[in-house]
Amino acid sequence: MDQPSVTVVGAGIVGVCSALWLQRAGFAVTLVDSGGIGEGASFGNAGNISPGAVVPYLIPGIWKEAPGWLLDPEGPLAVRPGYFLKALPWLTQAVRSAGEEAALRTSRAMHALHSGTLEAYAELTRGTPVADLIELSGQLYVSEKPGAAQGSALAQRMRAQFGVEAVALDWMEVRELEPCLAPIFKSGLLLPKNGRTKNPHQLVTGLAGIAQRDGARVLRGKVEGFRTEGGAVRGLIIEGRAHPVQRVVIAAGAASRELAAQLGCRLPLEAERGYHITIADPGVMPRMPVTHTDAKFACAPMNVGLRLAGTAEFGGLHAEPDWRRTEVLKRQAQRMFPGVRLDSVSVWSGNRPSLPDGVPVLGRAPAADNAWFAFGNSHFGMSAGPVMGKLAAELVAGRPSSADVAAFSPLRFGA
Repeated sequence: MDQPSVTVVGAGIVGVCSALWLQRAGFAVTLVDSGGIGEGASFGNAGNISPGAVVPYLIPGIWKEAPGWLLDPEGPLAVRPGYFLKALPWLTQAVRSAGEEAALRTSRAMHALHSGTLEAYAELTRGTPVADLIELSGQLYVSEKPGAAQGSALAQRMRAQFGVEAVALDWMEVRELEPCLAPIFKSGLLLPKNGRTKNPHQLVTGLAGIAQRDGARVLRGKVEGFRTEGGAVRGLIIEGRAHPVQRVVIAAGAASRELAAQLGCRLPLEAERGYHITIADPGVMPRMPVTHTDAKFACAPMNVGLRLAGTAEFGGLHAEPDWRRTEVLKRQAQRMFPGVRLDSVSVWSGNRPSLPDGVPVLGRAPAADNAWFAFGNSHFGMSAGPVMGKLAAELVAGRPSSADVAAFSPLRFGA
């Protein structure tokens, strides 16, 4: 009897983790991506792996700050002038998702995906060199305002509800924990049970290497559409050529919107542009990832240098990067780390797949019985990837889900 097969579209962290879990479920796997493995949003993030990430970005009060961000050329939020009307429906839905009841729903969904991430990574990497790329480091959040790093009362309640260990720090304790930080920070929050990857791109390519060792095929090419028959996907159209498939998982990040529409689901998925700089020889290095909660960017020690990643820019999937955003990150690095050297800096830009309620999509495609969606993790792909991949494999295999996936339904926005 032939081994059942699955084709996974997208070779970022979610797609690669899905492939590994699908192999364990007995499937032959093919990975397809228009670029190299892990070269999308998985390449450029800050590498935070956060079991304690249960506080959504969209939370009551956040939109009071948005006008100031938009008016500030160095602020964390930008909308390209010609794109505002296109982004308006997404932004309107996001405003509705920032109410307390909606934020609590999002918090529960985040906990379901993130709480077991380190254990899931350990299971996928045990006994391989890839395991050394993951570290229980703790994460530090800092603010230039007294007491502000802890977030709102609602944010604190969310962490307490799920038993997230969080230690409030004053300015002196922040300095003792991370002496390389400038003395501008008046409060901090330490999440000691959170972790990091030393290099997100190496992590994804290493995981893909495990999948290939176990028989996975990798195809490079852009998936343009599907050949469907009898309510099922029978083939992928990859750069004009048809490739037969038995089952399909769409995990193509920000490019998933167009593919999902062809499979009967119009989703408000936005390409939320992010930027990073990596300083190869910074001269200073924090011991753990540090997030500046006021300016909304993260700093991460990596095996290739010090990375600063952040900003949320809306301009469409195919807009050219605005590299002035990386100049902002350089100035923030100098302000945050006195004496930092900027002699050797690389820059990057990429698209996060973001949905307006802050919850990814995971479930069967409405128009195809043998196709499933797994995308939309926005800023939390490295944290969600291994658990989301496991849940996707369970759905494909028809097994009971190890977590409630109702909150991630592709149908929650309407077909």
